[in-house]
Amino acid sequence: MAIGLANEKLNLMTAKRFLLYSFILLIFGACAGTKKVTVAESPALSDSLQRGFSYFFYEGLRLKDAGFYDQAFESYRMSYAIDSLDAGLLAELSGLHLALGEKEQAVQFMQKASDADPLNWWYHRRLVAMYADNKQVDEAIVVAQNLLRNFPEKEEAYQLLGTLYKQKGETAKAIEVYNALEKITGIEESVAFEKFYLYASQNKIKKAVFEIDRLIGRYPANSRYKVIRGDIYMQQKMYPEAFAIYQKVLETDPENPYIYMSLSEYYEAVGQPDKATGSIVTALKNPQLAVEEKMEIMGQFVPKILRDSTRLDETESLFKLLVEHYPLEEQVHGYYSLFLQYRGRNAEAINELESMLNINPKNEQTWLQMLQLYMSQEKFDEVIATADRAISQIPNMPQWYFFKGIVLFQQEKFSEALEVNKTGVTLVPDNQAQLRSDFYAQIGDLNYKMGNHKEAFDAYELSLKANPANVYVMNNYAYYLSELNTDLKKAELMSAKTVEKEPSNSTYLDTYAWIFYIQGNYSLAKFYIERAIDNLKPDYDASVIYDHYGDILWKSNNPEKAKEMWKKALEKGMDTPLLKIKIEEGIL
Repeated sequence: MAIGLANEKLNLMTAKRFLLYSFILLIFGACAGTKKVTVAESPALSDSLQRGFSYFFYEGLRLKDAGFYDQAFESYRMSYAIDSLDAGLLAELSGLHLALGEKEQAVQFMQKASDADPLNWWYHRRLVAMYADNKQVDEAIVVAQNLLRNFPEKEEAYQLLGTLYKQKGETAKAIEVYNALEKITGIEESVAFEKFYLYASQNKIKKAVFEIDRLIGRYPANSRYKVIRGDIYMQQKMYPEAFAIYQKVLETDPENPYIYMSLSEYYEAVGQPDKATGSIVTALKNPQLAVEEKMEIMGQFVPKILRDSTRLDETESLFKLLVEHYPLEEQVHGYYSLFLQYRGRNAEAINELESMLNINPKNEQTWLQMLQLYMSQEKFDEVIATADRAISQIPNMPQWYFFKGIVLFQQEKFSEALEVNKTGVTLVPDNQAQLRSDFYAQIGDLNYKMGNHKEAFDAYELSLKANPANVYVMNNYAYYLSELNTDLKKAELMSAKTVEKEPSNSTYLDTYAWIFYIQGNYSLAKFYIERAIDNLKPDYDASVIYDHYGDILWKSNNPEKAKEMWKKALEKGMDTPLLKIKIEEGIL
């Protein structure tokens, strides 16, 4: 919103309104008595103008707090016409522009506010933040330097300037600022660590280590600094030196949980994975370690623990201990559930997921894990029940409807499945095109099963519009077109794409062969059906492919081998009257 304040000019209408307001204020001012205002009064203003300024300023504050920004601007405009150098007004205008996303104007007014009140900490502090946010680091440094000159006793002034020097890559200047700060604070952890990282970034390892040594000297009873000293040796691959420090810490502070975490890294580095795992287990059992830190450790080391088959029983005891101590921590149950799944104890894993849902029934990932577990076990009734529970808690998640639709399809409840999928697809957000495509794929398959061919093909078109690379849809769409002997060229093109993307997929090769068969191109049909058989996986239901192969061989004038393939189809589980007629009577 451009209001013309940047060039400090008022348009004609504003000038007229100002004259009117001044006239009203002069009248009211004569009758107002001695009302007290808290806005800093300018010695250049008369009493009546000061009252006018205060009225419009506070009215602007009220309107801004109520969210009426346009009206607040108008009120501030009137104050600005009376006194354009008032620092408080300029700061308010800056904040209002910033709230509206007008960063350039916000910075301009905060600059003016800072110039109008050069010793105001907050105006200069906000100006530094604005410059930094705009990536104007040089300008921010100039203001921060002024802050430090005017407020040499404020620690934050040093931190601001040091941070800005770091951002600009002027490491030496940043260290110089932190050295100056230490003259005020003495040796202090945050400053020492800042200097440590700065020296390390320059690969000045000795100077970096010296900062940690200073902390150790200043706080000899704090073993954490000694552990860090050992960790630095670890980073430098000075393993014996690191281990020596860790051992000394263990002697004086054996309950320190962090030493075991560092020891785990050491044992991992020197090729002793059993001891590495043991150290982590010891740390996790330590009551001094906060639960948040335990969860972080578990996230990092559970995969390692699971790989150590010799410690599975000990690890399970640890999980049970953590669940007992932290029964309301979702992550504890979550990690235990993963452990149980790893051991193939899915029923117990689901119990842990149920505990998570009792703590937080709005956790989408927990519901998703339960659904996936039930699906993997083909417990379809439980999938539907869980999906319904998830819908009751988080009704706008399309994934619940997707799982439920799959199971209803499996149970041949086609009408119900179709309605579930139609509801689910309306909930898919714009950024989940793949999921939308999969929904329409199911809608297409269901409609075809129900004999609604046009609706099926319309759904496939929507699926491919959402995801043109959906080979599953292209295959089904192409196959069903060939079954109806319609639009075969389109079917051939789609099927060709599936074979191009997955040339060893027996299903896609079978579809491609069948389309050629329907078109009477038996040589190509035979070529691709044989590729389909060559690529069959051991657990693949190949009855349809052998049936198709028999039909293609029959049309290729090879009746004996055709009957052989039809018999294989029968052996594989296809048991239809037509197949038996083909075998017994050789009629196609």
